[in-house]
Amino acid sequence: MTDQKFTWPKGEELVYLRPPKEEYHGNLPNFYPSEMFHELDILKENWEALRDEIIAYEKEKGEIEGIDSYSPADTRGTWSTVNLVSYGVFFHKNRKKFPLLTKLTDQIPSCTTVTISILHPFTEIKPHYGDTNGVIRAHLGLIVPDAYPTVGMRVGDEEQGWKEGELLFFTIVNRHHVWSKSAKKRYLLLIDFVPELLKDKQAEICSKTLGSQTYIFLYKRISLFRHLPESIANFMCFSFSVLWRVLLPIQRKVKWSLI
Repeated sequence: MTDQKFTWPKGEELVYLRPPKEEYHGNLPNFYPSEMFHELDILKENWEALRDEIIAYEKEKGEIEGIDSYSPADTRGTWSTVNLVSYGVFFHKNRKKFPLLTKLTDQIPSCTTVTISILHPFTEIKPHYGDTNGVIRAHLGLIVPDAYPTVGMRVGDEEQGWKEGELLFFTIVNRHHVWSKSAKKRYLLLIDFVPELLKDKQAEICSKTLGSQTYIFLYKRISLFRHLPESIANFMCFSFSVLWRVLLPIQRKVKWSLI
């Protein structure tokens, strides 16, 4: 059977969500067939080694705790993450901690985000929207303690669970919700990547998403930002994105780490 190919819906425009109105009304699907994106096959082929690297790190350094995010989704329980890359920003200190994961994901040119995601027992990540429709998110199951529906996610009006060694692809800009009713931790690798049809816009997608994230960070912490006219908010997001477009290649080259 011929693999299905990713298509960009007619009339679909790139969007970058930010408050106060965080909604997506495009036409991308909730989930994608697992065989659609072969550029991530290298992760499936090495999933056990990736799992072992993370477990070995925890045995030596202790359990991974905390979340490497400036605007995490609301969570009931404990969700721990380690960012290695976030929309093109390199977390150099974290990349050194996981050399195999870094080596493999560096071989995926379309990759924009690399995160180790650990969902603790009886935890819920409340329904939320992602950042942009310019990327597709993939989850690689590393340790999945229980099958769906005990551990799973809902994207739009569809639900799925994870399997160890398998990739789950979905549209992050659609409203999604994650839960674990298991007594054990769930480990997975979170990857965002730009589909082939949008590869010429990868730098734009990263910088504009980071511009929106910068605005969101300030919006949540400074009340003045919650009262700005939309035109000024748009200008600030644009200005932040221009700054990130300049900073990203420098940040990678000089190995300046945010964390």
